Amino acid sequence: MACAVVAVVAAGLVAGDGALGPGGGHARAWPDGTPVVWTDEEMPALPLDAYEFDGGDAQAYDEVTSATQLLTQRCMVRHGFGDFPRDPRFPGMAVTYRSTMVAVGTGPIGLLDLGQARRWGYGWDPAKKITAPQPEGREMTTEESAVYYGDRRSERSGCQGEAYRTLERGAVDSRRIWSYVAEREAAVRKRAERDPGLRRAFAVWARCVAGKGAKRYAVPDEAFGDKAWGRGQDGNTTRSAAERDTAVADVTCKRAHNTGGVWWSVTRRLQQRELALHRTEFTTVRADRDRLLARARAVLKTA
Repeated sequence: MACAVVAVVAAGLVAGDGALGPGGGHARAWPDGTPVVWTDEEMPALPLDAYEFDGGDAQAYDEVTSATQLLTQRCMVRHGFGDFPRDPRFPGMAVTYRSTMVAVGTGPIGLLDLGQARRWGYGWDPAKKITAPQPEGREMTTEESAVYYGDRRSERSGCQGEAYRTLERGAVDSRRIWSYVAEREAAVRKRAERDPGLRRAFAVWARCVAGKGAKRYAVPDEAFGDKAWGRGQDGNTTRSAAERDTAVADVTCKRAHNTGGVWWSVTRRLQQRELALHRTEFTTVRADRDRLLARARAVLKTA
């Protein structure tokens, strides 16, 4: 069965129109079921997405963060700091924030937005100011910081540590709540990079991009991260003509050969295998995550 799928994918790649559909639009899927992905919004969910608990799961992550802040604030008040803010600035944070570089990233296979590629290359409108979010509260004092962090030998000490322990109570493995899924996803990404089907897809994409007059890249990440684009401290690029032409070639070739869909298909297969091999661990992590989130929501109801 796997060989048959690879054959269909390869045929689509060679034809160069695997993403084209009737009426000038694009098909939703190839005959073998591989989804056609032209935009980030069209990228289907993956098996491990249901087990994630990180910044990508914005609402859940924010709820846990808010509950942690509330519990920490209550602890600080008990220690005599009656006006301690719920969302404090750390000592010296004003300096830190002025020198923060904005992190720039894209989806798993790089840029997919053709409109952005045409206008801004791998960067963005320089008139759009992107700044790191700052805490709403005042800067904590050195004395407060000592109680907030505790002995600093562990992130589970001090008032902040007490808040973590409260929310994580009953977890089978509190550390794995935050790290396990990301670690397994990273392992899958490494295996995907060695997958023959994905390597062929990237090779076809690379030839297509080079055929449009751009530099030859091995994988889409290399095109996005090319130092020639001159990213500044804010993470933005110079948006030169060469950069924009490369970005357009990059996205156009992904669409022509459905590079995003092939990446998804390979990654889905490998993630399904990962789940089958470590089902117990994933189930435990998900149960711990759900328990933590339920406790965080209960805390927020008391605010």
